Amino acid sequence: MKNKIKHLLKKNNFIYEYSSKMYKKAKTTNEKCFFFFFYNLFRIFPIKRNKIVLCSYFGKDYGDNSKYIAEEIINKGLDYDMVWLLDKNLVDDNSLPLQIRPVKYGSIKSIYEMATASVWIDNARQPYYVRKRKRQYYIQAWHGSPALKKIEKDAETSLSVNYVNQAKLDSKKADLFLSNCKWYSELVKSSFWYEGEILECGSPRNDILFFENKKTQDKIRNSFNFSNDIKIALYAPTFRTDYSLDAYKLDYEKFVDKLNEKFGGEWKVIVRLHPNIQHKAEQLLLKDNIVNGSNYGDLQELLSIADVIVTDYSSLMFDFVLKRKPCFLYAVDVEEYKKDRDFYFSFNELPFTLSKNNEELINAIEKFDNQKYLENIEKFLMEIGSVEKGTASKMVVQRIEKVTNY
Repeated sequence: MKNKIKHLLKKNNFIYEYSSKMYKKAKTTNEKCFFFFFYNLFRIFPIKRNKIVLCSYFGKDYGDNSKYIAEEIINKGLDYDMVWLLDKNLVDDNSLPLQIRPVKYGSIKSIYEMATASVWIDNARQPYYVRKRKRQYYIQAWHGSPALKKIEKDAETSLSVNYVNQAKLDSKKADLFLSNCKWYSELVKSSFWYEGEILECGSPRNDILFFENKKTQDKIRNSFNFSNDIKIALYAPTFRTDYSLDAYKLDYEKFVDKLNEKFGGEWKVIVRLHPNIQHKAEQLLLKDNIVNGSNYGDLQELLSIADVIVTDYSSLMFDFVLKRKPCFLYAVDVEEYKKDRDFYFSFNELPFTLSKNNEELINAIEKFDNQKYLENIEKFLMEIGSVEKGTASKMVVQRIEKVTNY
């Protein structure tokens, strides 16, 4: 890629000499000048109508909404040149389909790809240096909706000034926000510094929760060496601002015993920690029937195969509710956590039981009433105006085809 860019620049001696001089200057002054320079420089190249650049969590994985949009494009056999921005450690070691090109996140090459792409898709805020051109279309496929924890403008006092400025700039660039419910659409309007179009299509990442996929299930079971008769509980708490593990005091042995007793069968627990603390997961794994799933690439695949989940404040509870399977909230630090970042919903408004210690969690499992739980789920989904139908990816790809005149 570097040689290709160099060759193109050399066709114009003035541009080549100027860019070489500015490159050296930017590299030695500061990173901001460096990135701004190349974004402006690459504007000399035409936008490619069929190029799409996708990213998830700042290049940390191949997953979330962006993944399922990309795979719908592949399934439809559409001729798009798809580029996925990945952390440097993943560029040569990833699970990308052959139809997607990996490019290092934050590299000169990534700047070139973004500057010449027709469509951008991201599930988080883009870096400050990203500059959109006319005729480029940016789809903001935010990673957590609805949300329990207050976010963006509603949590502005807890956010850095740099992040707030970056978020405002990102929303200004966005052409489309994706939404999975009426409640979230209103949140985007009021709290994301965004005044543009919202497509109420559902979350592409949740399409997988509507259909049984034996190939995916077999892949997951093989990854963890689980036989087909094993029942799976997923423990997936969010992180704390001090990055400690003090809040994760789940008594795995009593938890598994109660699942066996209440629901029958043999149970295994997959522990999935937030990416910010996933390197600490091994510290929590004490028994043979507890396995580390923190490094498993796609959380939605784990949700698709789980029979029960336990979380605390993570928005994944709102994804899993679509499976109509048991979800339990276990949080030992509610009041303390609430001081740091308040909630949109009271726990009484949610269809899940909140337990503040292991004894309460075991009791909640013992008293679990599936019929009442299903009724509460339907009531909650109606109240938030859910539009999830398992067709979100299709609707987004239809929009991409329209804006690119495919």
